[in-house]
Amino acid sequence: MIEFRDTLWQVLDSQVTYVGKRGAYVQVKMQSLDDQHIETQRFSTSDSVERVFLESKTLTYLYGNPDSFVFMDPQTGDQVEVAAGKMADAASYLAYNAEVAIDLCKGKPVRVEMPASVVLEVTKTEPAVRGDTATAVTKPAELETGITVKVPGHIRQGEKIRVDTRTGEFLGRA
Repeated sequence: MIEFRDTLWQVLDSQVTYVGKRGAYVQVKMQSLDDQHIETQRFSTSDSVERVFLESKTLTYLYGNPDSFVFMDPQTGDQVEVAAGKMADAASYLAYNAEVAIDLCKGKPVRVEMPASVVLEVTKTEPAVRGDTATAVTKPAELETGITVKVPGHIRQGEKIRVDTRTGEFLGRA
């Protein structure tokens, strides 16, 4: 992580190149944490760039607004507000009291990292059809966060299931 032009950037790749009499330069491929665009920048040996250190914390989800989500540090009780744009697809897997890893820079949230899987309750699904147990038949199930996931026919309303946050697939009963 570096700070360049008053913006935080994640360094994706860097390459040092030596050019005869002109000296060396570093070509850096980096991604802006504000708007996620990727840029390639050359820095000479005389340029200075500030390296930024991130503090990673596991915070508990409290509630969401249309434009932000509020998390709490369980040790201190401090609340951190994360803009909805930084959550991307992770917001659809957030249930009350879910634990999420958040990277902070100078007290401001920079990146949100969901666990690989979460446990959610099935709030709405059709009953199993008799005779569909012989094959791998799936049906849609609405979860407590509002997302719909394909589940096997034997899953009923009220059951807790494990869902992969990267792919949105059903992993099994919890």
